[in-house]
Amino acid sequence: MTRTMKLYLHLTILLSLFEFGYVAPAFGDAFRVGTEETFDFSNVVHVGNGKNVTVPFGYQTHATVIVGSVWGDDESKLLKIQVQNPSLVSIPDGIVGTLIGAESPFYAWWSLGQIKEVYFVASDSLPMRNFKKGICALFQYQLLDGTYSEVDPSGECETKYISHSSTRYHKSKGNCHYDAKRMQRSEYGLRSNLKTSRSTDFTVSTDGALQKIKSQDYVKYLLNAQDRFGPYYESIMQMNAQGSTQKTSTLEGSDIEEIVKKLALEKETLLTEEYKSPCKDNNCDNIISVFKQLKNSLTNDNVGKEASATAMVDLVQAARKAKKEDLVRILKAKSSNDMKGQIVDILGAAQTMDSHQAAKSELLSSSDDENMFLAERYLQALAIGTRPKKEIVADLLEMALKEHMNVKFYDSLIQCMAAVTRRYAQLEGNSYETEVVKKVVNFLEEKIDECSRDDCKLKFIRGLQNLKCPRTVDRLIKLAQESTKAVSVAAMKALRSFSVYLWNDEFRAKFEDIFFQASKRYDSSARTLALDILLDLKPDQDELSHLVQFLKSKDKAYEVKQYLLQKLRMAAAQCSEFGAMLKNIIEKDGHLNNYNTLAPKGLSTALSRKFSTAPSFNASLTSLQEMSGGVLKRGIVDLTLDVSDEKMSLFTLGLYAGGMSSFVSSNDEEQVTDNNEEEDTTAGMELSVQGVVMRPLEFFNGKGELMGHVWSGTASEPTPAYQAITLLQDNEERFASHNGVTLALSSTGAISIDLNGQVTMSLWGRNAQSKVEQNTGISMTSRLSFDTSFASVDVRFSSVQAPQLHLSSALDFSGDPALCMQLVQPKSTLKHRFVGTIDLIGSKHQASRKTTKTFKLNGLTHLLNRKNNDMCNLISKS
Repeated sequence: MTRTMKLYLHLTILLSLFEFGYVAPAFGDAFRVGTEETFDFSNVVHVGNGKNVTVPFGYQTHATVIVGSVWGDDESKLLKIQVQNPSLVSIPDGIVGTLIGAESPFYAWWSLGQIKEVYFVASDSLPMRNFKKGICALFQYQLLDGTYSEVDPSGECETKYISHSSTRYHKSKGNCHYDAKRMQRSEYGLRSNLKTSRSTDFTVSTDGALQKIKSQDYVKYLLNAQDRFGPYYESIMQMNAQGSTQKTSTLEGSDIEEIVKKLALEKETLLTEEYKSPCKDNNCDNIISVFKQLKNSLTNDNVGKEASATAMVDLVQAARKAKKEDLVRILKAKSSNDMKGQIVDILGAAQTMDSHQAAKSELLSSSDDENMFLAERYLQALAIGTRPKKEIVADLLEMALKEHMNVKFYDSLIQCMAAVTRRYAQLEGNSYETEVVKKVVNFLEEKIDECSRDDCKLKFIRGLQNLKCPRTVDRLIKLAQESTKAVSVAAMKALRSFSVYLWNDEFRAKFEDIFFQASKRYDSSARTLALDILLDLKPDQDELSHLVQFLKSKDKAYEVKQYLLQKLRMAAAQCSEFGAMLKNIIEKDGHLNNYNTLAPKGLSTALSRKFSTAPSFNASLTSLQEMSGGVLKRGIVDLTLDVSDEKMSLFTLGLYAGGMSSFVSSNDEEQVTDNNEEEDTTAGMELSVQGVVMRPLEFFNGKGELMGHVWSGTASEPTPAYQAITLLQDNEERFASHNGVTLALSSTGAISIDLNGQVTMSLWGRNAQSKVEQNTGISMTSRLSFDTSFASVDVRFSSVQAPQLHLSSALDFSGDPALCMQLVQPKSTLKHRFVGTIDLIGSKHQASRKTTKTFKLNGLTHLLNRKNNDMCNLISKS
């Protein structure tokens, strides 16, 4: 055989060995049995502001680590590890603490670079075992490039090794599985973003023995709504070999199990368990003590201010751990009388069975007006809650099956049940096919079929709107196309709230049928809602051209034409691509591109304006006003949170009116063509909080009731319409760090709302004025904390703000109707606060850092449109 052929065969055999995994890592002299090595160990931990990581604040542990190989063979060994001379000091203050219990030896089963098991003496505490596991994991390494599955204090991770030379390696970890206990809002804008990095660099000798290692974990926990807001954590563990190996005594035994039994050791893996320091005086987060500290912030005077929102952030955490008896005690206390509504908000936000039972036992015990008012407020708070439970859904359904004699309470119960069920269906592992969810869907559909009156149907249609079950859209479409005007509009409102991804070409055709009135006449509100959906579907050039043709049609519903034109202009201002497409369509059609078509009469408006930007959160105001006969028919002001390309409605104020045109001198052809049904004189307010539709608040129903309000001036003084404190962010999770620490990460936000309004009307002067004030207090907190046997670390960021929004209108109907609207944001203040504390065991001094930054936000009056300006000038001169 030639030399070339022999070389070829040797290479072939060598490559096949690699292919089938027969080659063991060349660890050589790593942890030779009967020897011990000394290492210098340190762990530096920094915490602070995620957007300002240059300021050092944290602690350092330092020790000598002696590792002896006391039993085994070339591939599998029992390592005895001992920590000596441990020290602890805060950074940069230099406060000295003590590290107790670290010096007892522990053992590890090391096999071809992996730590299979760890063994401790019984006296080692949980946090000290976690600390030792972090040190032990540093001795877990591989010398062949590739991806491995490894278990260490970070969890079960996918670990990738890359060699930079024969002695230098890089190790990165990803997809680590551990008990994260993650709870996140379903809405992207209210979630938190956890950014992590785990990496290790190590050097070995030519024989494969570990020489030095540097392992780093880096964490940022930021709010999606404010990506400059949140804490960071960095841990760097380093270990360097000191001197040469020394001889050590070995242990006798047939296997590791026998030795472990002889030494009376307890077996564990490298996975760690979360440790929480015991409460001092057994009073940690006790709901009674926390309530006493914060109750002054919950008075009625503080609703709509940041103080009550901040109190909610702190109290909801304590309420979730509280027993029913303590919650009932707070509700019954005489000192709670001035804040019962706010206490009820907290119970609804907590969403535990204890809080639910406490609310039921106290608020449903009688049917008097005060109890029913508070019971409704509890249901509204529960509807917005973010942690639904199956037991609560089932209990709400059981209550709904027994129709309550109080009509308002029963309406709120239906809306609450539907909203809670929707959130439950969205939880991981659930769907609209989950058994209890299907029962709620069936209940609502059966109730609609049973209803003979419109007001009955409207209640359950709102339920379907809050439930948002895809299987109900066909029923809603049928109701929109075949029912009375009121039911048709309600069904369209429900359909408008569904995701646009549900609508295919078949649904598009049905919405076009409603908007263009191809098969029958529809109420103008149903038409404008259908138009909203068609525009949400992002029409292409042909579809948009078809919509725009309506402007030159002979349809006499000029307010619908004005509404379409306003919506097109708003969309063009928000999207340049849409604007260019619209411009191209209009310029190509001479019948479109003229004053008569592009300037129809009518007062309907559609506009969007920025509400807030950095350093606050990004939010927008959208105002849609559909007019009829010179008076408002349907209007909304929607405050949305804008994060990336996602929009989430925080609060929507809707107003509706019907049959009011007779009070206005108007020769309005549209009143004749709009609908042949006689319209009742009615008006009211519709509220939606974080996408949950509330029971409408009716101002009056019938001309007699309206005239009673006019002559008595019932609403001429500011009247509360909605007061509540609700949660915004409600997120928490755990992060298992390489050093044995488990980070508790949370972000909690709350918004306190006080909405009030007043209306004055003069039939002699033929004019009317209205004013709606929305006062809000917003508080957001992001927190990172962890406990060890030697340190407790807590980092908190808080942001508080009290923005206001005032909407006023003046209507003059002494001649041709003129409407002037003003949307005002008064000036406000935004405060960011950072507080970081580190308590070291053995020291009476606490290391702390506190910073506060205040931003002055200017007030402004929003520019609505030119036509509104002209109307305001006209009214001011009259």
